[in-house]
Amino acid sequence: MLVTDPLQRAALSCVRALGRGGHDVFTIGASRGLAGASRFARRHIALSPGRDRDPACFVEDVRAAVSRYGIDVVVPITDAASRILLPAANHVGCRIAGPDAAAYERVSNKALLMATAPACGLRVPAQVVLEHPEAGIAGHAMEFEAGIVKPSRSAIHRAGKVIQVGVRYVGTAGELARAVDAYPPEAFPLLVQERCAGDGLGVFLLRDRGKTLLSAGHRRLREKPPSGGVSTYREAVAPPPDLLSRCERLLDALEYSGPAMVEFKGTLGSGTPALMEINARLWGSVQLAVAAGVNFPLGLVQWAMGDTPAPSALSAGTRCYWEWGEIDHALALWRKSAESLHLPHGTPTGLRAALQVLVSHRAGDQREVLDFRDPLPFLMESGQWISTLVSGKS
Repeated sequence: MLVTDPLQRAALSCVRALGRGGHDVFTIGASRGLAGASRFARRHIALSPGRDRDPACFVEDVRAAVSRYGIDVVVPITDAASRILLPAANHVGCRIAGPDAAAYERVSNKALLMATAPACGLRVPAQVVLEHPEAGIAGHAMEFEAGIVKPSRSAIHRAGKVIQVGVRYVGTAGELARAVDAYPPEAFPLLVQERCAGDGLGVFLLRDRGKTLLSAGHRRLREKPPSGGVSTYREAVAPPPDLLSRCERLLDALEYSGPAMVEFKGTLGSGTPALMEINARLWGSVQLAVAAGVNFPLGLVQWAMGDTPAPSALSAGTRCYWEWGEIDHALALWRKSAESLHLPHGTPTGLRAALQVLVSHRAGDQREVLDFRDPLPFLMESGQWISTLVSGKS
């Protein structure tokens, strides 16, 4: 197995899960990262900086690694790697653990996703679509009390490279104008959406031609930044059957087979939460699913090799936290006001709120990075975190 983007925590979870499943696992990237430091990584294949974001170079490097080491399956971890490798599946020399390129593009196109979801019974946020930079926002004054600007795709081609682009929070027409101006032309169309309240919810699926092979879900308890981003503390939940069925209908409408994390914002039990996006790859909190008994990385490569993963029972209520992410969440609450963090009015901040984060973990909670049987990735991440703190970039 060859796992890309070893800097990512999802890559580390993937390497550990596959290694413990009996596979020989290699990593490839410009840096050894967390995943390459794991004892379950047999070898790290180092690339010159930037080659993993240059489509032609990255495909050639992966093809060479596949040939040299007899790789059976490549697992792309990020959207950038997926956008490069999935269209080149016939040139790499082995299976790619993901959807076909056309299905990936359909699911990753947020504008198409939001247009398709209502017919599948899913609620979407109120939104305005800005098709191109020249469209301007004169006819789209801030229609929401608080909003989010997001590009239609999370990874874009720019100047011959594939780069990640993220979301921006806005609260006024002026902030909206500045946010729109900050995006490169390749990021358009942009979606300006209302900001939905409630928990971050995720429905995890591995689909194969209309059938669900694996399923699980999570509820986000805390995030980095606190206003919304990557989860730092989350709980495994069984997706409600009705919501799961609607997600399956959406993926079927988009003719999608592969791994998917369907992301929502809202509260379970109080109506249908609002659809945010779909990650058409292994997602950042995949370690929670593994800890709760549903091994998506192992199931994904089994599916890629033509096998059917064994059914898995989810241990609902399992919680998992990202250690340094929780520290960053606490520091943000200590250092900044609710307003500057784009949090709802009245959200507790300050030292007391920060300390509450640090003492809230339960005795049985699972750690995401620290594993005493595989300690080097956590030691590396700790050194990186301390270095960032000392440099003042945290």
